[in-house]
This record gives sequence, C-alpha cells and structure tokens, in this order.
Amino acid sequence: MTNSFEFDKYLDKNAFSMGHRSIEIPITRQNLFMMQRQFSVKDHIDFFPFDVLGAMNPSNNVDKNYRVRTIELHTDSGFAIETDIVEKTFVFRNRSMAKGSTRYMSEKNVKPGDIIVIEKITPYEYNMKLKRGDL
Repeated sequence: MTNSFEFDKYLDKNAFSMGHRSIEIPITRQNLFMMQRQFSVKDHIDFFPFDVLGAMNPSNNVDKNYRVRTIELHTDSGFAIETDIVEKTFVFRNRSMAKGSTRYMSEKNVKPGDIIVIEKITPYEYNMKLKRGDL
C-alpha cells in the first residue's frame, strides 16, 4: 500500500538540520558585559537537541526525566568547547578561561555588532566562528 499523501517529498534530506544548518547570533553590549562575556541562544533553542538543556545547578540534572548531554563546539580559535546549555538563561555553561566560551570571547576580542555563527555538523557537534560586524 502506498502513501497517497507522499510524505517523503517533505522530508529534509539532512536528518540533523531541523530546517536550518546554521544560526547567527548578533552580539550586543548586554551580551558582553551583563552576562560575563556570554551570549544567549534563547532565540535559537530549537537548533539544539532538547537533552542538552541542563538545570541552573548541574547537581539538579538528576531530577530531569532525561540524561543531560553535552555538545561540542569546534571554534575558529583552534580549541573545542564541551558544554550543555543552562535552561533558564540559555547560555553555554562552560565559561572557563581554559576551554570555555569566555576564552573564546576574549581571544577573538568579540565586540558589539559582531555575529557568532554556529554550524551544525551532527546533533551534538558544531562549528563556531566569528563574523565581524560593521559597528
């Protein structure tokens, strides 16, 4: 029996794309200074798997009905960031100066007007690069 609606023609050929392969996050003054050189992925949370959202306090992850996983962000600075996403602030948890987003923001000297581009490789692996803004 064939499917008369032909669902196959609506399927995305890249099973991991969720409709888009990359996102662009504009950096504002508030991102850089109010959130300790962080940027929020709140407007793009559907780009990431649901199980990378962790509790504000990581010890509370045991209360979730799923195991919180991490993603790996390969940066254009030559190091990778392994992190989950904090569920209430929607920022990357790993903010360390050794191998976290704070190191990336500092090394790249990210400024308001710049754009962070995150490209999906697999559901749990991404490339992250900086696109300089005009401001």
